[in-house]
Amino acid sequence: MRPLLPREKVIVWFLAVLVIGIGFYYLVYAPKSAEINAASQELKKAKDELTRLQAQAARREQIERRLKELQQQVKETEAKLPTSREIPTLLVQLEGLASQTGANLTLIRPGPAGGGGQGAPQPARPGAPAAPAPGAGLGLQQFALELTAEGTYDVVESFVRGIENFPRFIAMSDLKITPLPPRAGESGDRPRLSVGLTATTYFVPESGGAR
Repeated sequence: MRPLLPREKVIVWFLAVLVIGIGFYYLVYAPKSAEINAASQELKKAKDELTRLQAQAARREQIERRLKELQQQVKETEAKLPTSREIPTLLVQLEGLASQTGANLTLIRPGPAGGGGQGAPQPARPGAPAAPAPGAGLGLQQFALELTAEGTYDVVESFVRGIENFPRFIAMSDLKITPLPPRAGESGDRPRLSVGLTATTYFVPESGGAR
């Protein structure tokens, strides 16, 4: 066998390198590339799923936090609603407020429990739907009473402010202030006023359960 010529040696080396390169590509590089691509796809799916779960967890935390806030608001509101047995106590407290502020409570006229009275919602106009009472659907009954108190401007203002900040929920309506003529011997520097209003509260009926 004759020795290879330099040119033939170059061709043989070139073919050997080409065969090694092709073998490396098909036996090593291509499988590894496919494996890397598959792992990248799995990683992307895992990251997307993680992002989705994190968003759900954050949303759930927001819902649970809002639920706790609403539950607390319900408890605070219920604490301001008297039961039917506490209505007489409510009237005594209003009389105590008048005495505390120095107002002369000349009228305290309770209305029927369960609705009606001046504090009840007004009938709707023809063709318009009737507006439901604020306590409708909550198992609450309405209790309204007319109040009239007399005193100087400062006294009347303190009395009205006291009703606004009353420990029990009371809504005021039909507020009317009328100046009173001075009494015999009174100075006109501090005129007396008469304030009339309708106070409406909502209470839990006895069938609603004890608290």
